[in-house]
Amino acid sequence: MADRPITSPTAATVSTARAPLATTGTPLTFRTVRRRWPSLIPLAVLVPLVLGALAMIDGGRLLVWDAPLTAAAVDHRSTAIDDLSRAVSRLGAWPVVYPLGAALALAAARRSPRLAWVIVATVAARPAVEWLLKEIVGRPRPDGARLVAGTGFSFPSGHVLAATATWAFLPAVVALHTHRRTLWWASVGLAGTVVALVAWSRVWLGVHWTSDVVASLALGYLALNAVQAWLHRRAGDDRSSGRRRSELLPQEGPAIPAFQASPHWPMRNGSVVPPGPAASGPGTGDRGPRGPRPGRP
Repeated sequence: MADRPITSPTAATVSTARAPLATTGTPLTFRTVRRRWPSLIPLAVLVPLVLGALAMIDGGRLLVWDAPLTAAAVDHRSTAIDDLSRAVSRLGAWPVVYPLGAALALAAARRSPRLAWVIVATVAARPAVEWLLKEIVGRPRPDGARLVAGTGFSFPSGHVLAATATWAFLPAVVALHTHRRTLWWASVGLAGTVVALVAWSRVWLGVHWTSDVVASLALGYLALNAVQAWLHRRAGDDRSSGRRRSELLPQEGPAIPAFQASPHWPMRNGSVVPPGPAASGPGTGDRGPRGPRPGRP
């Protein structure tokens, strides 16, 4: 069965053959998730605050589930699983995340310069945020039974934050270059799997507590939501000032929205015309796409 293109429900008003590739939307955004499950944001704020506060008390003694979970992981270790955990843990290490971040930014730069700069800024800012939080909380790492070396404090997990700050942008970049639903969902699955496996591996390897990686996942979710909200707000300002369509957001975009034109905006001379000042002129305006004027056939 052929892949279905990623389109808006109202995309039928515009010929998809005339629309550029980047004008397709995607099935899901963080904004959609926030609207459907509004309690996720308060929960994501509460989780790292509570876990961080408890981690500051006597080295996390009140986080009574951490030690049993680490002990269970040690008891179930095997050569194959240990090797797997080492391999996936590297996907959140700097030799992978920095080149990946650069590649994603370069891939996005031509079609969405602002998204490219956001990727660069997020990847660059992550180490400073990680260091500051580690210094504030000051939680020691698990003692003994480590399969890899771990330096510095434990809370939060730098590998998980790094994986989230890079791999989570993959669906946005993919959406800039294809309109196939299967490819976009595959990128979402790949990014989510990598982040989840990196989080699991840090506990399995004995260098982080479970609370560390849970808080890191919540922090990553908050950061991605904040990035998307900022991008949408900036795109709204651009639409009102008539910026070019490559810098505009769709009504529904990828998980971190790529800058695409909405497929149900009117067309003029084969190009999408965004609403606002740029949409004024013959054939556009409140009537939407160009059509016959009253009194004309």
